[in-house]
Amino acid sequence: MDASIKKIKIAVITGPTATGKTALAVELAKEFSGEIISVDSRQVYRGMDIGSGKDLAEYGDVPYHLIDIADPAVDTYNLFEFCSDAFAAIEDISCRGKLPILCGGTALYLNALLQSYHLPGGKLPERRTGEPRTRQNGTEPAFVPPFELDALVMGVYFPRKTVRARIEARLDARFDSGMIDEVKRLHDSGVPYEKLEFFGLEYREIARYLQNLCSFEEMRETLLNRIRQFAKRQDIFFRKMERENINIYWLNEGKEPDPRKLLRDFLANSALPEIGFKLSEHHNAPSYK
Repeated sequence: MDASIKKIKIAVITGPTATGKTALAVELAKEFSGEIISVDSRQVYRGMDIGSGKDLAEYGDVPYHLIDIADPAVDTYNLFEFCSDAFAAIEDISCRGKLPILCGGTALYLNALLQSYHLPGGKLPERRTGEPRTRQNGTEPAFVPPFELDALVMGVYFPRKTVRARIEARLDARFDSGMIDEVKRLHDSGVPYEKLEFFGLEYREIARYLQNLCSFEEMRETLLNRIRQFAKRQDIFFRKMERENINIYWLNEGKEPDPRKLLRDFLANSALPEIGFKLSEHHNAPSYK
């Protein structure tokens, strides 16, 4: 490896939905003088707070980035913009002597950073049947990662049965917190139902409910099932990342192995322990059923 290439150390907290990633990231940010960069495709949008799980009250005095930077009525934030914005935020945080902590469960966005995706610009090529889609943005100049990332990736792990229960409890808590009113306010402020449906999950199903296309009970049941399916898709993507040589330390309930010790050793360039288990080799994780 070329020693002249700039590398920046970062910590990553990821995992399936409803596993408490934000709380852990905030704890680490407070202890290690960090700032949090959201890795979430919907938290970038203003007004999409409850449904996207921003949990801004948890941050306290911890600075955060890539939250509330886009208008859901007119913007369609994409992978190209995320990579550009995330690398800029990482460099800014590091240059100020702080630790960049990436937190979120949009696995494609995270993988794009960790795998240093190059995103060509210019005219989109013709799509031919049977050929893979080119990762490309037709209106922007090419994006090339400006530096390399030296990342400690930690995932919050719960058995699948526990994740399913946590998803349901969180969903009902969000309803109690006014999630339906949030979606109604977004629509009333100029976000069409079609755009709300584009944002998926909570916004899609509640938009259908507000259009009287289903009852509350039908909406809740459909949404619960779709969020659980989303968690499974996240799981599949994390397994893919492991197979592509992304090392993820899965933390049992966010506690074991101790994320603080892992991060302390990582920042000190000390030897890290072997990976306890991989989701892609789930027979090594007997509680994952």
